[in-house]
Amino acid sequence: MEFQLIERAELNAQKWDELVERTPQSSVFSSSFYLDEVSENWCVLVNENYTTGLALPYSVRAKRKILYTPIFVSYLEVLGEKPIDYSEFQTIILAVFKTIEIEFKQAVLGESNDRFLVQLLPDNAKRKGQVNRMLNKVKRAELEIIQATNWEEVYAIVHAELVNKFSGMTCSSMKRLFMTYSSAQEKNLLRTFEIRRQTECVGGIICIEKNGKLLYSKGASDTDARDNGGMYAAIDAAITYASEHELQFDFGGSRVEGVRRFNVAFGGEDLEYYNYRIDNSPHWFRWVRKLKKRWSKKS
Repeated sequence: MEFQLIERAELNAQKWDELVERTPQSSVFSSSFYLDEVSENWCVLVNENYTTGLALPYSVRAKRKILYTPIFVSYLEVLGEKPIDYSEFQTIILAVFKTIEIEFKQAVLGESNDRFLVQLLPDNAKRKGQVNRMLNKVKRAELEIIQATNWEEVYAIVHAELVNKFSGMTCSSMKRLFMTYSSAQEKNLLRTFEIRRQTECVGGIICIEKNGKLLYSKGASDTDARDNGGMYAAIDAAITYASEHELQFDFGGSRVEGVRRFNVAFGGEDLEYYNYRIDNSPHWFRWVRKLKKRWSKKS
């Protein structure tokens, strides 16, 4: 199977998105509209008939391409027919990208530096008692969960809660997230579960429905709603929606152990994916990048 590297500008986006759709339970992370919004640049490795492919997001620094996982993406995945081995992928990727900081769902580049986790909800999910206790608090606090059409109200709370408080959550990255949600809404893929106190929006979660999955993207609430189980209730409403529409609920995962415990409390099960950190770039380039990272931490 021969593969070629195709830049986004030359890509047949319709064929690519059809490949994403044909791949059972593939993630929205590989869809062209999603990558257009969250990536600085991207290309694909794909065969002539678009029956197997892999999206490759990258940035350019000092005229050098860096293969990376964009913020708001957990991993990239091999779509369509899976090769017996990934040696051809490895040869092309390592020839084009000397600096690699990426996560793949499959072991595309062989043995990985580390394994990361996402949590998916199985059909026979069993909740822990703390979930029901928090849902009871929601009733006593008179919080209501509605499926909202105005996602921007929830996004405003997410923005206020997250920007500049967590790694990568800058005004620039949050603007990318806003544009991603706008594109998803235009395609009728966005599902928003709002937490209300009387008529006031006090938080919620934003999900994306795509290819048999309901992906939890981001969520936040005010302190009182959070302490009274509002986020538990919003997730519960999203899970109920997924069940009613025969979708698999995808928690999206997190490297933060507290978030993982939250997901597991609902019955979420871990799915491993592969983290790669490879640096074959010149010494001067590595030194400059290290220096920039030091300065960015101080500022």
